[in-house]
Amino acid sequence: MRRKTTRRDIAIGAALILVSSMVFAAFSRYHGGFAAPPAPDPAASCPNCAAGSAQTSLTLNPRSFVGPVRDAYQVAHDNPALLAQLHCYCGCDRNEGHKNLLDCFRDKHGSTCEICVGEAIDGNRMFNQGAPVEQIRDTLRVRYDHRG
Repeated sequence: MRRKTTRRDIAIGAALILVSSMVFAAFSRYHGGFAAPPAPDPAASCPNCAAGSAQTSLTLNPRSFVGPVRDAYQVAHDNPALLAQLHCYCGCDRNEGHKNLLDCFRDKHGSTCEICVGEAIDGNRMFNQGAPVEQIRDTLRVRYDHRG
């Protein structure tokens, strides 16, 4: 025996459809839908950040600085993948635990270090001229590595 469909049944069905649509829309918006997730970006890793934190930028805001320091922070903001592949020769790897040049611009360290600023600006200039990362690394090593 079949049960009669009531207005309550219709309202519950409509609410379920509405909730399902909202969940699907939210999932699509924040997770790219049901497609396979994109490959992880190595520059987006942040070993100094708490796991799962919602970090919107990998670097400090370039507008917080002036002159060449601002330019260097802008490079880090615009091209973090490049700086993540470069070593910093100021010694911050030993003193501050930095793993690459990008780390210098995640905090205020880059704002007080001429080596970090110079490496970022020189590396970006070479990158924009089409130099491969290996050549950029070699040039920065010769120019900035004075550990003797």
